[in-house]
Amino acid sequence: MSASPEPARRFVSRLNSILDRTITVKLTNGKYYSGRLSGYDPSSYTVMLENAKDNDGNVWPLAIIFSNNISELLIGESEVFNAKEFSEFLARFGNIERHLIKIYDDINVVEVGKNIKVSKNGVEGSGPLAQKIYSIYREYLRTKGINQ
Repeated sequence: MSASPEPARRFVSRLNSILDRTITVKLTNGKYYSGRLSGYDPSSYTVMLENAKDNDGNVWPLAIIFSNNISELLIGESEVFNAKEFSEFLARFGNIERHLIKIYDDINVVEVGKNIKVSKNGVEGSGPLAQKIYSIYREYLRTKGINQ
C-alpha cells in the first residue's frame, strides 16, 4: 500500500502559512535562531530567516539554516485571521452562499465571487458586496478581541 500524499501536502501547506512570520529555529547543537521565515527549500527543508537573532544576541540580516542542523521549528504567535474559520463566519452571519466562497488554505485567503479577496490584511475589492464583507470582517475581528 502506498502512502497518501495528504500528510505531505498538509505539511507544506502549513509551512507556507507561516512564511513571513517570526519563528524560532532550534538547532541540533542546542543553539537557537529567531527571525522572520522568508523562505524554505521544499525538497530539503533548509530555511531562510531575515533579521535573525541567535541565542548569543548576535543579529544577522539573513541566516540560511540547513535542514540537517535543524531539530525544531517553533512558532510562538498565532494567526488571528483563519481563512477556513472566516469562510464559515461569512456563510453563517453574512448570508453569503457557500458556492461563492473559495478558501485558499495555503495562503490563508478567502475569495468571494471572482473579485473580492479577504486575508489577514483586510478586504480587497469594491462595490456593495465588498462593503458588506468588510463589515462582516470587522465583526469577525471583534469576536477575536480586535477592534478596528
